[in-house]
Amino acid sequence: MVVFLQVFKDVVRELGIPVLQCSFEADEEIAAIANYYECPVASQDSDFYIFNIKGGFVRLDSISTTPQMVMTEDGEKVNVLSCTWYHVDNLLCHFPGFDKSMLPLFATLMGNDFVNGHLFEAFFSRIQLPRFRSKKLKISKQHTKMVGLLYWLSSTDAESALSQIMQTLKAPRREHSAKVISETVARYEACTSPFVDKLKNGTAMVLSDGAGTTFPDWFSERFFDGILNPYLLNIAAVHKVFHLTQIDCFDLESSYACSLSLRRALYGLVLSVNSEDGEMASVEEFDREGRNITRRFIEPVSVAAGYGKLPRLEEIPTLTPEARKELFGCIFDAEVTQDQCPESLRGLFAVVCFWLKNSKVKVNENLLRSFLLGIVLLKLLPRTKLSSRKASEKLKFLRNGCTVRSREGIGDILVGVEDQLNQDILNHVNKSFSKFFIRPTHNHAKLFDSELVYMVSQLQTCLLFGRFLNKLLLEPCKNIEFHKVLNGTFLYNFTKELDGRPNPDLFIAEYLGRGTALEVEFSHFYKRIRGLLPDDCFRPRLLVGKKKKKKERTATCNKQEEQQDDSVVELSNRFELL
Repeated sequence: MVVFLQVFKDVVRELGIPVLQCSFEADEEIAAIANYYECPVASQDSDFYIFNIKGGFVRLDSISTTPQMVMTEDGEKVNVLSCTWYHVDNLLCHFPGFDKSMLPLFATLMGNDFVNGHLFEAFFSRIQLPRFRSKKLKISKQHTKMVGLLYWLSSTDAESALSQIMQTLKAPRREHSAKVISETVARYEACTSPFVDKLKNGTAMVLSDGAGTTFPDWFSERFFDGILNPYLLNIAAVHKVFHLTQIDCFDLESSYACSLSLRRALYGLVLSVNSEDGEMASVEEFDREGRNITRRFIEPVSVAAGYGKLPRLEEIPTLTPEARKELFGCIFDAEVTQDQCPESLRGLFAVVCFWLKNSKVKVNENLLRSFLLGIVLLKLLPRTKLSSRKASEKLKFLRNGCTVRSREGIGDILVGVEDQLNQDILNHVNKSFSKFFIRPTHNHAKLFDSELVYMVSQLQTCLLFGRFLNKLLLEPCKNIEFHKVLNGTFLYNFTKELDGRPNPDLFIAEYLGRGTALEVEFSHFYKRIRGLLPDDCFRPRLLVGKKKKKKERTATCNKQEEQQDDSVVELSNRFELL
């Protein structure tokens, strides 16, 4: 999913964990912040074995996903996740005489993101490497080099080591290699970050692009707080963006194509910081065309239809909330009033309306039904491990855990429903819909519907750039939290279910409980949203039935032709006389 980073940030904030975002390589920043908090770093990056981190290092893949209850020294019972904890002191105790300050040189010689380890192959051929002859102990060549290098560095100092390393390199390479080693070692040793000053005393951080242009203070602050996406910095600094791969239909245009006008407006707003005369550089996009990656140059726009000239980046905070909301609506060409849509979902449905109107492929109306119903169900069904590998366990959790859900915000969508929801209704809803949150199985009887997934991919791109624009305009509409409105598994499963039903609305009513406040209010909710959209946005429902019948007739005709052909064909080949 292209929205996974946004979901991660939202969930982390929901748990009360601060989010910080840097503009370039993050390793030094993470190490410095970890030392400030005196806590371990959790990551998969092996560089953190080398940084001098007071709290040590925890590999993400070592963290158990099953909570365990333990007793603290105070006698309190707490839930914990077991993990493997690494600290550099535990390593160096096996190599007496090794100076901790030599670890950055060790990491550089082994190779990392900045230095190719093959550069020092001649050096490794000069030092003695250990030989492990035990049949039970299998150690790779790379690990053998590590152990040998640690023993060798234990017997020398940095200056002498560097001198001996340089002697193994060809003369033309020595000066450049010495510079690279020096810079890489300094990177490990620095462990400083402006984020620490920000955390200590609130010191403001400055964000600038490659040309040295400084961004407005409000933009910098929101960027470093992780509110604005790095995609915006790529636009401003390098004028180049790469679109993440989605499941697409190769016969159709890229799923990013329908959101082009949103990106052009986004480019215009961001690049205005470098534009004194109104002329803005084009943005280089890398996207799919057919089965290949292609490069396109996209021109930003400086005007929004119905609004006028776009504000410059530094002018955005000076606009009134009404003006920013108007600009957001004009970019999406959507006028969604409070009578038609709840205030909390107005921004979301501006994006949905834009998607439906701009999709080159006519959208299945059952997908809209599933999407709207999914928003309601995600507020009713329990929070659970939706990524659980065992579907049976997940289904059991869903059916038995319906009392855990807080039902927050359901009254904002379906007016008056929250007070009338009782446990019987919740149990009925859980029992009816829980199976649609289980990952589908595909076989010759249940073929994978790539066109349906393509439509959802289009929706995701529109939601993504809608969120970028909303954040950039200082949130004139309520922020779209994707994990609270979108579940791809449910969208796919339930849309396929509705496709096989002669009356989808009646089927939904039965599953919600006919005549209940939940069913009645959802029906009104769907009709209001459907009324915002012209009929030509959707694929005619009759087309599905006709297409099926046509396929059946074609298959019958083909079968008859094959039978006729079989009666006249003579099997003749060069072996018939044998």
